[in-house]
Formats: sequence, C-alpha cells, structure tokens
Amino acid sequence: MRKIVLTVAMVVLLYAIAVGAAPLPTQPAAVSPAAAQDTPAVRDKQPEIRIFLGTITKTGNQFVFSDAVSKSSYQLDDQETASRFDGKKVKVTGTLDASNNIIRVQSIEATA
Repeated sequence: MRKIVLTVAMVVLLYAIAVGAAPLPTQPAAVSPAAAQDTPAVRDKQPEIRIFLGTITKTGNQFVFSDAVSKSSYQLDDQETASRFDGKKVKVTGTLDASNNIIRVQSIEATA
C-alpha cells in the first residue's frame, strides 16, 4: 500500500513539475500601424472609391452635392474645388463617409 501511495505522489509531483516548467505563451510582437493597415480584414473595411453624378449648390456657407435620382445630399470635404462648380452638373469621384454624410472628394469634373 505504501508503494502505491509513494508512486502516486511521485507521478503527481512529476506532473506538477512538467506543467510548471512548460513555456509560458509569449505575447505577440508589436505590429506597426502601417503594417496593421495592410491586412485583408482592414483592406475590406476601407471605403470604396465611388463616382457620384449630380449637382453642386451652395447651401448656407457650404457647397453641397445633390443627387436628383436618389434625392440625397452630401457635404463635400473639398469646399475650394466645389466652389468652382456652383450650380453645375458634376461627376464627383471620392469615398462616402456615410456616418457623417460627407463625400471625401478625390476629384470633381463638370458633366454635360
């Protein structure tokens, strides 16, 4: 009986030593912000460049893009460029920031 108890105690002790000696998980290496932005998951979340067709008008002190088809209006982040197209039909290339209702303008061109 004493041999069994000693054997069990020895097995438990060896197990405890083995588990305690196991290497601890290491923390992942720090990733630079630039590298983090180049992952597929982040790329999928980046806004898509779109083309908007409509008219630019001045509302108050802001130039606004209006889409007659969808009856939507958006603020434009490039007010200087937009000012040259006041009252004209345009093609705006940019990304839509839907949460703020703003088009992040890349270019504005007059259309026929």
